Amino acid sequence: MVYKKGIYLILILLLVGTGISDIHARTFDRIIAYVNDDVVTKRELDILVNQRAMELQQVYRFSEREALNEAEQQRSELLDRLIRQMLLLEAALTLKITVSDAEVEQYVKDFKDKYQIETDEEFKTQLNREGMTLVAFREQSERNLKTEKLVMGRIVPRLQIRNSEIQKFYDENRDQLSTKVDKVNLRHIFVAFKPSQADRDTAYENVTKARNEIEAGRTTFETEAQRYDTSQQAGTLITATTEELSQFPEIFQNSLTNLEIDAVSEPIAGDKGLYIFTVEERTDATIEFRYFIVPLTVSPEAIQEARQHANEIYAQLEAGEDFNKLALTHSDDNETRENGGDLGVRSLAELNPKTRAIIEPLEAGAYSQPYETELGLHIFRVDQRNSPELTEMEKAQITSLLRQQRFQEEWDAYTNKLLENAYIKITLKE
Repeated sequence: MVYKKGIYLILILLLVGTGISDIHARTFDRIIAYVNDDVVTKRELDILVNQRAMELQQVYRFSEREALNEAEQQRSELLDRLIRQMLLLEAALTLKITVSDAEVEQYVKDFKDKYQIETDEEFKTQLNREGMTLVAFREQSERNLKTEKLVMGRIVPRLQIRNSEIQKFYDENRDQLSTKVDKVNLRHIFVAFKPSQADRDTAYENVTKARNEIEAGRTTFETEAQRYDTSQQAGTLITATTEELSQFPEIFQNSLTNLEIDAVSEPIAGDKGLYIFTVEERTDATIEFRYFIVPLTVSPEAIQEARQHANEIYAQLEAGEDFNKLALTHSDDNETRENGGDLGVRSLAELNPKTRAIIEPLEAGAYSQPYETELGLHIFRVDQRNSPELTEMEKAQITSLLRQQRFQEEWDAYTNKLLENAYIKITLKE
């Protein structure tokens, strides 16, 4: 016959505080707490600690040592819970809550079904292994049922959850539900940090110096690439097919197509700076080339000018100017400017955290203050917000969670009142 370990956890609950053996045997154990006319012994609490350790191992995957250490640290909490359970049973007996024989039989049957105990003989054997008789198990089952009826009558009626509470929980925890994040129809006005003429002159001087050094043979293309460009591809050999080359910006295609082998191209202004190319081999099907970028560093003066411009645009919005018209006139985003800065529909989940923090508080029709990034400043506007609604299944899940939380709160409150009117003396020494 296979011994079912799962039964052990429940048996411990049945044994604790219920006379593991008879009352005379308990007098030989050290008493650690007095609860009205009853007592808690060290052995009873030790059993609870061991039960908690086993639970930590089986359910939460603690190692045996970690589980024992953690359970030992919870000894005082376990004693408190045991005392509260004893007071609940005492209250149920005082209120003369009754349980029928049929209810006890059903309780025992459900217990056996849950732990797949097929025969009475197997059940008795496992009870005996834990030092308990079938009679004692039935008696404790009756007490448990009385306590459950007390809880059902005094606590469960207070667990009604209103729709407003479900919605509040959803609103406060929506960011943890990726499928329930708001989507927004977003626009922006982008004011770029633009290099001044002096900034451009400095970059072109650096390019000219690098090209002269390479062409004179005093350095290599790769060395100059590492001097000016910190990106991973700077100066590395790249092989592109004819089809891949056709996806490059036209100005880059023309430079690579017409550049002689081992020659260094003229600088080409791009979005990240001045691009320099050299071609090492070219066939009808592929091209092998290297490149690096000399950055167009923006001066503090140019950055301050962009900030001032963004603030002026924001002031015009505050004065009632139309967002779309201002985007058409002032935005440096070439892809969205003609559409009034329209970025389309975006889920808040797909935005980077800093940008999301700016956009998330905005209601439909509202716009942000200038938000600064490495490339410039954005003023965002939310045209519409779409909030996914909860499904019936999700509502049921939230209701269940809130009922669990409410049950613990009400259980604590009810047992606190029992504690206030009880004689409790704890002699446990930590």
